[in-house]
Amino acid sequence: MASKAEIKKIILEVAGNPESGPVRQFADAWADAIVALDSPTPAPTVVREDEEPVKETRVIRPSEKR
Repeated sequence: MASKAEIKKIILEVAGNPESGPVRQFADAWADAIVALDSPTPAPTVVREDEEPVKETRVIRPSEKR
């Protein structure tokens, strides 16, 4: 995966290398977000294995008429 600096450079090149403006202002934040997307995600945590899942109730008919 590309580094944050490489991603920021590409973002600015695609936008035409602006000197100021929203693209220049948010390029660092966008690069951080892209790097975070590619980073390995932590394993999901298991709350408790001995608890039973909550049952869901499907409503087939309305309880009242209007």
